[in-house]
Amino acid sequence: MSKPGVFIVSLDTELAWGRFDMIDVETERSAFENTPAVIEDLVRLFDRHEISATWALVAHLLRDCEGSHEEPEPAFEWIDWMSALPCRSKVSRDLWYAPEILETIRNATVDHDIGLHGYTHMILGANGCFDDVAAAEIDTALDIAAAEGIDPDSFIYPRNEIGHQKLLADRGFEVYRGLDQRWFEHENVPKVVKPGIRFLEELTQLTPPTVTPSKRRGLVKIPGSQVFRPYHNGWQYTPCHSQRTRAKKGLRRAAETGEIFHLWFHPCNLASDRDMLLAELDAILGTAAELRDEGELEVMSMSDVATAYREGRWQRGDNR
Repeated sequence: MSKPGVFIVSLDTELAWGRFDMIDVETERSAFENTPAVIEDLVRLFDRHEISATWALVAHLLRDCEGSHEEPEPAFEWIDWMSALPCRSKVSRDLWYAPEILETIRNATVDHDIGLHGYTHMILGANGCFDDVAAAEIDTALDIAAAEGIDPDSFIYPRNEIGHQKLLADRGFEVYRGLDQRWFEHENVPKVVKPGIRFLEELTQLTPPTVTPSKRRGLVKIPGSQVFRPYHNGWQYTPCHSQRTRAKKGLRRAAETGEIFHLWFHPCNLASDRDMLLAELDAILGTAAELRDEGELEVMSMSDVATAYREGRWQRGDNR
């Protein structure tokens, strides 16, 4: 008998850590301040539909370092990383330190997969992130996780820039999220053309891909299918329900093929247009729950998928 499809939700949970090297975080203060409340809303939605997710946390959200850092520094071209860290640059503490997020996730009715998104959201795949720098970034994140009783299997790369997979595997990680399985998301496509193609894909409500896992340097890689976007910065010019329409198409494709529909997003992007985006996500989760209850779909975390893959699922001949 063929296997049902699979639905994964993964969340890049970061606050100001996700943007401090790109913008003046004060310009997005409201979004970062409201993110813990958005996460409470998301946990309630997941509970209502009995859907578990993978939450990848920037570990520094859980540690107040008082600005003290002794880790080796990357040689990034665009920023002096250690000097610009939110905890060292007089950014308000509540924009980078939010241990209550972990408590909110743990208090959920459903069991969630808690993974990591780095320690300082360092871009591990960027030039200048040397082996010793990456090792310190990951080791510090793991130390914090251990102190909080977290033994993470899942890793989500900041900015989806992949690197140092063997380092992660050597430290016990099992799985990471790969790039979205779209031809234009890969390195040989110039970055300047990608936003326009992404916009066109949303505008035309194209069906997102379903994916299967694979093995990469000791880790299981699960590509993304669709990012759940904000509804500003130009996205407001796409049809208001395009994300819901596309995700439902992806879920049904997963149910038909036995493959994975992998939805992912940043909770902070829901802080603006919050009610609208939560309603759209509610509709997507509702469709997933209906397909699950009909036996056509399973809900899994990234960790669950890694386990199933290592046990032989999605091997040749297993798909419909």
